[in-house]
Amino acid sequence: MTVRVRRLDLTPAERRTAERTNAALALMPRLKADGWRLTAGQWLSNRFGQVAERVTAVQLSRRGVGVETLRIPSEDGGVSVRILTPPGPARGVILDMHGGGWVVGSAGLNDHLNADLVAEAGLAVVSVDYRLLSEPRGVQMQHALADCMAAGRWLAENATDRFGTDRLFLAGQSAGAHLAALTGLALRDEGRFGDFRGCILVYGVYDLSGTPSVRAAGPETLILNGPTLASDLGRLTPERDEAGRQSPDVSPLYADLHGMPPALFVAGDLDPLRDDSRLMSEAWPTDADLLQVPLGPHGFIHFGGSLANRSLAGIRLWIEARLAALDAA
Repeated sequence: MTVRVRRLDLTPAERRTAERTNAALALMPRLKADGWRLTAGQWLSNRFGQVAERVTAVQLSRRGVGVETLRIPSEDGGVSVRILTPPGPARGVILDMHGGGWVVGSAGLNDHLNADLVAEAGLAVVSVDYRLLSEPRGVQMQHALADCMAAGRWLAENATDRFGTDRLFLAGQSAGAHLAALTGLALRDEGRFGDFRGCILVYGVYDLSGTPSVRAAGPETLILNGPTLASDLGRLTPERDEAGRQSPDVSPLYADLHGMPPALFVAGDLDPLRDDSRLMSEAWPTDADLLQVPLGPHGFIHFGGSLANRSLAGIRLWIEARLAALDAA
């Protein structure tokens, strides 16, 4: 299947704004793994996310968006999900996995990104508060994936009764896109993926052994620590060698992708993970779209401005096109 590639065409003013943002980011410390312990910067990021979650709940309420936290059953004690519902009937439901390098973040991290999809596009969002990786607590990749799987099973079984629609989408950003891809594959293998009508995967990680752009990342890399990025990914699965990190159970790029629904991939040109999105979109067996964002570093969609706003608008248009295709069918 040929991937459809679209590049945002930035105006001169948009380019200047993005360049100023990137110049400020260049002065900030880079994020890197430290044995999966929380550094001071990561702790502050986590605290900021928790405060932001409370603030956006008030803002969402003013827009008629319902906010609910629900603990759904799972095989090892249950998992919390944060549910946003639109003012009117839901036209579809997005199962959302937040980013944060697998070690920080929460289900409310993407509230401000999902606000328009819920309040204006009429979509419900179910965000997963999956367990974050932690050496002291013994939380590993399979625990985070198990939580996402539990949420996926619950939504597949309860969407129609709870939300009045069987039109489901799977979404994730960064580490969340990695978990979303693995969740989709596992749900497919269980025969539960029939109601999912599309995947929205934003600057994800699909090869834990490191794609070429990851291995080539240098000290000029923004947000992430380029020179250690490949070895940082290796810390996720310390018991595996490089060949083991290319196993489909942790690196979806090497999985059999048959039976997956259409997908939209989003990648920034300055993101060292850009090859992950490119290679994954090229390997996708059904309709695949790749939105390339000039001057976009990793995580840019959280920084506001034209790059974020136009990318979010592109995501919404892609979902609307999928819903229109379903209506036509």
